[in-house]
Amino acid sequence: MIRQTHNNGISPRPTAGFSLVELMVVLVILAIGLLPLALIQTRAQQDVFESGQYTEALQVAQLQMESAKSLGFGNAATDSGTVDVYAWRANVDNVSFGLDQIVITVAWNEKGRTRRIQIMDRMSFR
Repeated sequence: MIRQTHNNGISPRPTAGFSLVELMVVLVILAIGLLPLALIQTRAQQDVFESGQYTEALQVAQLQMESAKSLGFGNAATDSGTVDVYAWRANVDNVSFGLDQIVITVAWNEKGRTRRIQIMDRMSFR
């Protein structure tokens, strides 16, 4: 078999594969593309956590609303309490003859900030 040689007697390098510069360019492009994805993932996890807290607070509010309504017209009264990390308060006000308004407020702390949700319903004496 005949082997080609250059003037200096060294056989030519194979041309298959990638050079170091090409690999570095690809790594830089990947890093620039993946960094925003990592930031989006972090933000998505925070949003899921916050929505979970809002969902739990809403469940507490709905439970307290149903509890107040189950007492019946004229028997529902202002009350308050806590469930886990959620503090709730039920206010019952007479807004008209034979009509009570029930307002449930649920508050909790999230990262040093107080969050609140409020639901309202009315109950008649019929």
